[in-house]
Amino acid sequence: MEQGIDRRQFMKVVAPLGVGLAAAADLTTKPMSEVRVGFIGVGGRGSSLVQQFVRVKGCKVVAICDILPDRVARMQRAVEQTGQPKPVGYDHGETDYLRMCDRGDMDLVVIATPWELHAPMSVASLNRGKHVGTETPPAQTVEQCWQMLEAAEKAGKHCMLLENYLYTREIMCVTNMLRHGLFGEPMHVYAGYQKEALYYSFNADGTLTFAGEGSGKSRGNWYPCHFAGPPAQWFDINRGDYFDYLVSMGTDARAYNIYAKEIFGPNNPYATKKFDMADISNTMIRTKNGHSLHLITDQKLPRPYRHLYALMATNGLFENQDSRVHIHGRSPGEWTVAGKRQVAREFEPLSNYYREFEHPLWRDLGERAKTSGHGGGDYLCCYRVIEALITGTYPDVDVYDTVTWSSIVGLSEKSSRNRSMPMDFPDFTRGQWKTRKPLPIRGMTI
Repeated sequence: MEQGIDRRQFMKVVAPLGVGLAAAADLTTKPMSEVRVGFIGVGGRGSSLVQQFVRVKGCKVVAICDILPDRVARMQRAVEQTGQPKPVGYDHGETDYLRMCDRGDMDLVVIATPWELHAPMSVASLNRGKHVGTETPPAQTVEQCWQMLEAAEKAGKHCMLLENYLYTREIMCVTNMLRHGLFGEPMHVYAGYQKEALYYSFNADGTLTFAGEGSGKSRGNWYPCHFAGPPAQWFDINRGDYFDYLVSMGTDARAYNIYAKEIFGPNNPYATKKFDMADISNTMIRTKNGHSLHLITDQKLPRPYRHLYALMATNGLFENQDSRVHIHGRSPGEWTVAGKRQVAREFEPLSNYYREFEHPLWRDLGERAKTSGHGGGDYLCCYRVIEALITGTYPDVDVYDTVTWSSIVGLSEKSSRNRSMPMDFPDFTRGQWKTRKPLPIRGMTI
């Protein structure tokens, strides 16, 4: 059973080492003329990241690492085709990434490997003086979150979650509208990763993928960051508010057995194996300021595709399913001065607000972003990482966001396995969430 590390335990470990910057300070680094990047893991997701990063002005790909030489060679050719020099390849086994991270001519390490490797690879890279951009989920346990935070603070380097869902046009427009006060105070968000995606869990030969192995042991929320990230920024988590505690509940498992039997036949070992997992996981989070977040993970049962964000605020609503909003005082169907409804309240398209409240980053780079995956989020996420390092400004997702969102994995697992016992979030900022300011709304700068 995963055990968290509280602040007192963590400080006993860190104090003798000497932390390289003040806890929860808004770390900035010296501006760079270019950012030299090395990649660990260039399978499907990693190769996509290489192709997006290399499009960003000021990004130079200097190294590619993977355990499969053909993947390394393929991405070396892809980088060369953009006009950059051939990056150095590292393909001598599972630890060759350490040799890559020892390079003195590399600033940023991008990690897109199986989930259980994200945290140890991030820590190793930070310990070698490199900034880190990691795929989701960054960590599997609260202990790993503390390790990543300690390494980043000691090194004085950024550890950034590459959370592309923050950068879709809809999400960024809603963020901008919130900052302009249209929705009032955000009170609750219901968000869910809902799609039938057992093809992520099973290989073509009927064995489990790393994702299948990982989620096949989880009763909590094993993949929270896509749907915790945007609400966390809407609530200004780590910057005026903080996650207080969560409770989690999971169903029993049926989906793997049914899928394995249907697709691979009754003799497949997973057709009858008993899985200690949840087909659907629900996690409720309450914040220090009295807001709430409901996360649902539902990727195993037969269902149409639905990625869900529903924001409920004191002055309006946003629902991404039909890309619609209702803003009190602006949307159709308002109250009369006598306090009675003139007509029923109505939704209107979010697109009605794009002209006035388009996020500056989408205004500046939307056309370029549209060619990338995840609704344009892939390119804009990579852009923001390089921009922060080149300009020496603060990233959209810092190490405190990275570990806070990721800690949902371990905390929800423990809650779900203990009759939905409430689990307190460790304060990774050590109290400084109370005084840190929300991130600015800004457009393109490089």
